[in-house]
Amino acid sequence: MTDPNAPAGENGEPESKAPAPDQTAEDEKKGNVPYSRFKEVLDKGKAAEETLKTVVEELVNGLPEEFRPLVPNLTPAAKVAWIRQARDAGLFNKSAQAAPELDTKRPGGKAPADLSKLNATQLLSAGYNK
Repeated sequence: MTDPNAPAGENGEPESKAPAPDQTAEDEKKGNVPYSRFKEVLDKGKAAEETLKTVVEELVNGLPEEFRPLVPNLTPAAKVAWIRQARDAGLFNKSAQAAPELDTKRPGGKAPADLSKLNATQLLSAGYNK
C-alpha cells in the first residue's frame, strides 16, 4: 500500500524528484555543488590519475630489467617519488654495483713486502713509515 500523503504521479506511483531549474540556483545559494560541476571535477580527477599511471609505467619500463621487481606496489604518486629517490641514491646504476671500490693504498700488481726476516725494531719502523 502506498502512503496517502505522498505526492502521486498519473499512475499512482510516487513522483521522482528531478531538480527544477530554480532548485539548482537555490542549491548554489546554500553552498551545494551542482551535479554537473561535480561530475566535471570527478572526470578531470580520473583523467589525471590515468595520466599518472601512464607516467609510472614509462618510468618502470625505463629501469633495467633486473631492477623492476624491486619497485614496491604503492599508489602511482608514491611510486613515482620512490623511483626518483632510488635513482638519485644510485640504486639503479649498474656500474656502481658491478665494480667494487678499489684499494688505492695497495696497487694490484705489486706484491706485499716480506717482513718475516725483520727484527722487532725494523718491524716497528716499517709500520710507522706507512
